[in-house]
Amino acid sequence: MHEMMSLEFAKQRREELLREAELRRRAKVLRAARKRRDVRRSALVWEMKRYAGGLLKVLKSSLRNTGG
Repeated sequence: MHEMMSLEFAKQRREELLREAELRRRAKVLRAARKRRDVRRSALVWEMKRYAGGLLKVLKSSLRNTGG
């Protein structure tokens, strides 16, 4: 009887460890996805700022030339 209880406890513990490992794996995948998304967002923001700066220069130059 004691052996059966020990075996059940061991099975239960194994299942808990497997669930914990799966949760950690999923968390790692989510963190990696978030990091990739943040890197892409940073690149996009950089490009937008670059183009906005160029556009502002053109507009300022255009306003100076038209006397506006």
